[in-house]
Amino acid sequence: MTRLYPFFSSSKGNCTLLMSDGHGLLIDCGVSFSQIQRSFKAADISPGALDGILLTHAHSDHIRAVPQLFQKNIAPFYANASTLSSAGITGVNHENRPFSLGPFRITPIETSHDVDSCGYRIETARGALAIVTDTGRITPAMMQHLSGCSLIMLESNYDPDMLENGPYPAVLKARIRSAHGHLSNADCASLLALKALEGTLKTAVLAHLSDHNNTPLTARMAVLSAFSQYGVEDIRLEVGGPFCPPLEVSDL
Repeated sequence: MTRLYPFFSSSKGNCTLLMSDGHGLLIDCGVSFSQIQRSFKAADISPGALDGILLTHAHSDHIRAVPQLFQKNIAPFYANASTLSSAGITGVNHENRPFSLGPFRITPIETSHDVDSCGYRIETARGALAIVTDTGRITPAMMQHLSGCSLIMLESNYDPDMLENGPYPAVLKARIRSAHGHLSNADCASLLALKALEGTLKTAVLAHLSDHNNTPLTARMAVLSAFSQYGVEDIRLEVGGPFCPPLEVSDL
């Protein structure tokens, strides 16, 4: 069985666990070490099951617990060279190329952010999934990597009206909206609807929601509206974070 545990997913911190037949991958660790410990305990999973820790980029909401995890040698880190250097650790530089780790076939997906960043497509014998956040635009390569996935965890960072009328200074609003910023709810909704029409997508997880410029309900409604517009049905829709249940990655 392959299951995804979206422990934390917001502008405050991101940390996701993937388990497949007793093997685990931790994708980002942008919360406190104690929060990660509690999440593993609540899921009744030992950190010793981890084959590796994948980092997407070196912003604090993705690497907060790196020092403790590195010091305790929980599992080896995998990231691009820029992320490893910025995080101040040694690890495996995957060079944004596909690699295998235990039962997982992992393909980094380059994203468009204001630091060197990536998402991941992860395949097991039971199916494929993708995790993509922190990107200001959707590229053809990204669309290709998301094809054939039964589960997609995708950034749905902000509602344009909430961002425009919110408390952020103009320069930060411009950064978020830029091609090197974040995906809006509408961007996320359109991509998920298009992928759903391909026929393999069964579960969509909305990720990296802004605490100031979005709400879970607003993000969900944007995606459901797009699904209705495109005639998409029977897709499970969740919002990543502490209230999201474990999600099974189905066979293709």
